[in-house]
Formats: sequence, structure tokens, C-alpha cells
Amino acid sequence: YEERGVEKGISQGISQGISQGISQGISQGIEEINTLYYCLLADNRMDDIQKAIIDTEYQKELLQEYGIGE
Repeated sequence: YEERGVEKGISQGISQGISQGISQGISQGIEEINTLYYCLLADNRMDDIQKAIIDTEYQKELLQEYGIGE
């Protein structure tokens, strides 16, 4: 019984860690995109904002260009 309890505890711990990691990753991604859009607005690059919303590869290029998320 103790062995099953330990296995269950480990499994729950792993699941909780994964959930927290996913949540943190989502929050970080949102922050990076918001920072990108703020930079693009400040540089008056409205066309790039529109393109980045539609084209995620272009969005990644812009993130690299501005050094966001490195």
C-alpha cells in the first residue's frame, strides 16, 4: 500500500509541475507578444502588427528582431 501511495504522490507531483509549467509558459508568451505589439506601436509599424497577428512565423521574426524572449 505504501508503494502505491508513493507512486500516486509522485504522479500527482509531476502532473502539478507540468500544469504550473504550462501556466507559466502561457503567461510568458502573452507578456512577450504584448511587449512586441507595444514596440511595434511605438515604432508606428501598424502594418507589421496586422501581419504578425495573421502570420505566426513573421511574429517570430519580429520577436527576434526586437530581442524579445531570448
